[in-house]
Amino acid sequence: MANPSPQPTPTSGVGTAAYVQVSGTNVGNCSQPVGGLGQGTGAIPSTNHPVAQYALTLSLASKTISGVAYASTCQLTTTIKDVANTTFTGTNSPVYKSYAYPSGAWYNPSAFTPPSGSPAYNGQIASVSGSGLITGLHVGQCIIEVQFSTFDDVQNPATNTNTGDPWQMIYAQIVVNVVP
Repeated sequence: MANPSPQPTPTSGVGTAAYVQVSGTNVGNCSQPVGGLGQGTGAIPSTNHPVAQYALTLSLASKTISGVAYASTCQLTTTIKDVANTTFTGTNSPVYKSYAYPSGAWYNPSAFTPPSGSPAYNGQIASVSGSGLITGLHVGQCIIEVQFSTFDDVQNPATNTNTGDPWQMIYAQIVVNVVP
């Protein structure tokens, strides 16, 4: 009789990338964001409850609204956490993606013509750099996503070459509201 195959050992999740946390000036959780709409109290992060969506308001004119100063940019600080809320240090870096500043021939912004006196519409709301600097470009709302490979392997980062996304990933989203 042949020896049975070894059985996989379950993991506790400690010491393994489990979720993405972000912070930055005026970045808030979506339950009570700074100057934006939220998801409700279920989105409040805690030591054992990560939040997968954040809110950020930027101002094209870098102005103060209702006593809150809004800039035209925001530098994100990204931290990867394990299930015990301990900071995970891996070999890969986060991938930042704006869903309102895409590249590629497939992108076809709306031909929407605003009413007279309204600002012109532009679908490129905000961009994000490879280091996490979000820049407001036009008035509107969009999603910035921070992705991290589930498999932190320097030899095989498992990145989809067509999209730039990790094949398997954990992520957080920032709902960005850009005001005049």
